[in-house]
This record gives sequence, C-alpha cells and structure tokens, in this order.
Amino acid sequence: MGAHQHGSVKLPGGPTDAKERAVDEEALGALVGAALKDSECVAEHLDEVAANLACLVRLVTFSRHAALRVYHGELPGFMTDDDDNFGPACPELKRLVRAVTAGEPLFEVCEQLTSAERRAAARDALELLIGHLTLTASEDLDDVETLAELCCTIGAGMIGWSSQAAPMAERELSETWQKYAFGREAGLQGTGADAVALFLGAVLHHQARTDEVSVETIRDLAFTRALPVLRDPERTEEILRVFVAPPQTDAITAPIKRLARRDHAFLTDLCLYARRTLALHVENCPYGLREASHQCTVEHRLDAISGGSQTPVSTPTPGVPEEGRRVALPRIGYREDRPAEGAPKDYPDDHLWQINTDRILLTRWDAGIARWNENISEDSSISGTPPYDNETGLEQFACPACKNQESFLVEGRWGDPITLHCSCGVTIMSPVDAGSDDLGHHLLQRLILCAADPAYAARRLGPPLAELQERRRTGRTHRSYLGPDADDVELAEAIDLEQDDLAQALSTVLRPRLPERHGGNALTLLLLEITYALSSPQVRDSDDGRRLAEATHAFLADLKEESDRWAPSRQPVPARLQQWRDEGGPQLWQDAWERTVDVVGNCFEQCQVRSGRLSDGCAGLTLALYLLAREGDIGVEQISRDEVLALMEPDSANASADVGAETTRPWSARLQALGHDLDAHDDPVARMWRHLRTEVRVDSYRDERRPALLVGLDAVLGPHSFYNIRF
Repeated sequence: MGAHQHGSVKLPGGPTDAKERAVDEEALGALVGAALKDSECVAEHLDEVAANLACLVRLVTFSRHAALRVYHGELPGFMTDDDDNFGPACPELKRLVRAVTAGEPLFEVCEQLTSAERRAAARDALELLIGHLTLTASEDLDDVETLAELCCTIGAGMIGWSSQAAPMAERELSETWQKYAFGREAGLQGTGADAVALFLGAVLHHQARTDEVSVETIRDLAFTRALPVLRDPERTEEILRVFVAPPQTDAITAPIKRLARRDHAFLTDLCLYARRTLALHVENCPYGLREASHQCTVEHRLDAISGGSQTPVSTPTPGVPEEGRRVALPRIGYREDRPAEGAPKDYPDDHLWQINTDRILLTRWDAGIARWNENISEDSSISGTPPYDNETGLEQFACPACKNQESFLVEGRWGDPITLHCSCGVTIMSPVDAGSDDLGHHLLQRLILCAADPAYAARRLGPPLAELQERRRTGRTHRSYLGPDADDVELAEAIDLEQDDLAQALSTVLRPRLPERHGGNALTLLLLEITYALSSPQVRDSDDGRRLAEATHAFLADLKEESDRWAPSRQPVPARLQQWRDEGGPQLWQDAWERTVDVVGNCFEQCQVRSGRLSDGCAGLTLALYLLAREGDIGVEQISRDEVLALMEPDSANASADVGAETTRPWSARLQALGHDLDAHDDPVARMWRHLRTEVRVDSYRDERRPALLVGLDAVLGPHSFYNIRF
C-alpha cells in the first residue's frame, strides 16, 4: 500500500461496529482517498473493502448519509426504487439502502449477497459517495432543518404537551414501554415518548409528502388527516419502514422499526398512543371549538408544541373580529355529574341563557398528587403514618388564560356546549362535537338550573348525600368493617350539631380553603358543597334547603352515634392494656402484665385496638404467664415462648371438630384448680378469662369463629404473625 500515491480519508465510526466487529479503517480510508484522486488503484482497494463485510456496511451507511445531506433529509428514488434508473445505484445497493432505512441488520443482509453483488454494491456506493462529497464541498450546502427532522420535532412537541395535559396517559405509555423494553433482546433505546415521537414523525412526514407540504409550509399541515392512517397498523408499518429518519435518531430508529415489524402488539400500541396524542390536541385546539370535524393544523397548536403550554389561546380569524380570543375548557381530571333534573319547564327549549356567576365550583382529581402518593407508598425510608395527600379536591374554576377565578358570564342553550366569558377578554369553550356526557354540557346545565331556581343547589346535593349514607350503612354489614373511617370520625366528633346554623357549624370545622384547592375524602367534599349551598340565603331559606339541612343533620347524627359505638376500638393498644392492668388482681397477675408489656415492647405503640386481636393476644399472653407461673411456682420471667405456644394446642385425647373448645377447656379447668371462680365479677383474672373465651371471627374473609384467646395469641405469637414476638 505504501506505493500508492494518494492520501487516506478517515471516515467516522471507529475501529469496530455496534456488534464489536472489526472495521478495516485503513482499507476504507485508502479507498475513499484513491477515489477522490481518481487513482488507478481504486479497483484494488474496492476488492479489499467489498470482501470485508463490516467495511462494506460502513461504506453503504456513509454513502447514504451523504445523500441525505445533499437531498435535505430525503433519499433520491434512484437509491431505493428498483424501477428508477436515473442514478448509478445497482439493485444490490438499493437493497442495502432500503435495509438501512427499514432498520434491518445490514451485516446479515450483506452476508446474503454473492461476492460479485457485494462488489457491485461497494462500487456504486463509492461512486455516489464521491459525487455527493464533491457536491457538498463545491456548493457549501446550508445545514437547514429537513422535513423529516421537522416532523419528528413536531411529534416530540406533541408528546411533550400531552404528557403535561394528561399525566396518567403519559404514565400508561411508560408502563407499556417498559413491558416491551424489559427482558427483551430488541435493544430498545430511549423512552416510550421517544418511540411515539419517532412514529408520529414518520406518519406526519408521510402526510406532509401526500399533501405536498414543504419545510416552508409545515405550519399548514393538517395533522388530523393522519388519524385515519393510525387506525391501520399494517399501513403505518409500511410508512415507518420506508421513513428516512433523521440520522441523529439512529440509536432508537432501527430497534423500533424491527420490533414494529415483528410484533403486531407493539405496532398496535404505537398507533394507539399516537392516535390519542393527536386526538388530545384536536380536542384542545381553540380554533376548532365551534367546528365539527375540525381540521387542526400545526399552526393551531404551535404554542403548545413549541412551549409546552397547556392553554393555547386562539386569535380571531382575519376579518372576523367578533370571534375574539378563545381557549378550550380544561376537562382532564374534572368531574361533573349528570344533572338531577331536566331543562327548566318555564323556559322555551331554545332559550339563550346568559348567566353572571361569581364563581364556579368543580371537583378535580389531581394526577400530580396521585403520583406523589405512589412515590410515598414505595419509599421504604418513611416510618410511621405516610404523609399521603387527598387526590380529589374541590376548587374554583380558573380561566386557563389569565387564572382569574371570579366573575364569569356563562352563555348557551340547554344541550349546548358551554361558553364562558372571562373579564380578560378570553372566551372559554367546550368543543361543539363533544358528547352529551362532556364536562361542558353538564356544567352548563347545572348553572342553568341554578339560575332558573337557586334552590336547585340544594336539590342536586340530596341524592349524593343519600347515596353516601346508603354506602356507609351497607359497609357496616361487611365482615371487614371495623367502624367509621378516621376522617369521618374526626368530622363527627368536631361538628356541633346543637348549633342552629348548620352551614356555620360545618364551616367552623371544615375551614374552607377556597379559592385555593380543598382536598378531602368523599364526605368532606360533599359537606363542603353543602356548606356553600346553605350559605346562600336563597337556598337556605327554601324548602329544598331546609330538607337538605335536615338530611345532613340526620346523616351526621347517625355518624356520631356510630362513632361513639366504635370508640373503644379506636383506643390505642397500650392504653387498653393499661386499663386492664389497673383493674388490680394478685401480685403474680400484675407481674404477668408487667412481663407482657416488657416482651411486646413498643411493637404496638402506634396500633389501635380495632378488631381486638392484638390487645386480646397480649391479654392471652398475660393469662398464660400467670397460669404457668402459678402452677410451677416460678417467676413469670422463667416461662418461655414455647411453653405458651404449647397451651394453644388442643387436647389430643379429646380431639374433635371444635378445636377452639378443646383448646380452651383445659384452661378453664386449670384456672379453677388454682381457686378461681370463673363467674366471679370481683376477680380480674376471671373477668379476663370470660372475655378471652368469647368467640370472634378468625379473619374478615371467613365465617369461622374461635375464642378470642386463640385468635389473639396467633396474631401475636403465631408463625404467620407480622410481629412474631419472641422471648
């Protein structure tokens, strides 16, 4: 090689390929150098490169990249189309270029070619490379953004905005991506958002080429025209396969294309998430709020795509200033129930309502708080009660454009989508083609009913209150029921039902945080709405308002009664044990209690009595220590855990189906032998025995019942006990 009178050109890529196969960079550089100098030794170098498959792959790949540079991100037909004979590319080179574009493993494709075919491919790849390098050097091509790059950028922007607007959809996409990426040899790189952005870029690029949209006119691209294509996975696979992705996406492109080609489920999921993304943009496009089947363009969503804004505002159509500035009504996370009544009877069906309202209250589920709670649940470093926050809250509606929360003009007919006019000059609308269960329809109907009859604010809250009360009563019949929820108990204990003004009594306890978000459980939020409804004299002094107040009072009184009934179950376990100790008894009985408290330590410090298993288990342990110490005439500290467990075994000589009775019968006999009258009311040991021999449910899943003694000891000392106390 030293005799060759030409330099060597080093091509990028390194000494090995992605599979760690060696690439003869010296031979490849010498070939390009000889070709640039038009040396006679080109043929000799060409034979050497064609024989080295890794070198051939590098040459074809670099020749393809050079063509993309010249043709602004597109491949000329003569490099891919067998019927296009315009350029010098032979069929073998076209096959290899198509393989690169489709994400096929090029090395394996080269292996399928004969030596002559590989040399022909190398020859034409070299000729095209030299021509394109010469052209780029002489014409000084600008590094302008290509159509493919623009489409991928738009796709990424769309995904970025939708991730903010619909966090749960983004989470679902991440989980789906992990399903395909984890444990596979597909070599997937990046994230699910990267994959959908590339996929969207391919589909948008195809639509742009179909509609003859260029880089200069990309803002006019109506991406809604791509939605039908995304319902046809086979068609999208073909589009993705031939899409010439920007070189900077090479790391993720080939694995995605390969997996989409062989895994129909993966391709279907790509279509699903891409379709959802486009549909979300269409639904939130302020330019199509009053257009059925709106053709949404990139221009319409440019602010959202480029800046991640969730509140893009439209500008009036030139020549139609009365349109004003518009913004879509936020819907994700909000809930508005179907109205409890039909249209007001005293008004014509086509009556145009114009309602001035000082505020609009809505219930919203917060995905950010939900994610926070999930992170807390997975954080093992948190001890004690995790600081969970309420995911659902009541809040005042805010203008998406200026965040104003007061003084809106509501406009529309019954059955129409809502129109809200904000003082900032922006009109908030729900889409004209939204379904009848859309937030905007239900919200407008609620506001119309309240405007026609303010007492509707009370009537609409009656059914939810009755439904909640029925759920609470039904819950009391379940096996797992252990009293009212802690939040409900806190409310029941705090609300003064003797106060004449129920709204004031509720407000004192609830301490409404509006206009800031007020989070809470179902009861808290319902009581909060009742508070606001009854705070209006028009509602409070109406018959419906009085009925709502009476029903609320009855509900809270019942809750207070239920709370009082279950108050003992909320007692801390250490307090219950101390209460039993304070009942007195012989010294050995007190020693047994002291030993039990020492053994369990602070295991139950944060526990409530609830079902009674833990407190009964501690009482059972105390009774066992006392019984064995009395019988053996020894100290309670000398008794082992195994000796206590032996007392839980049924009498083998009298084994029967009633295991509980056979187990507790010997306890009764031994206590009586120690001189205890088991029916005595002044004997703390006898009183405890009567409590422990009472049958309780073994668990909340079955009807099986056993003495509290056995259930409690099993919860504290049993082999499956979470605490498994040892001594």
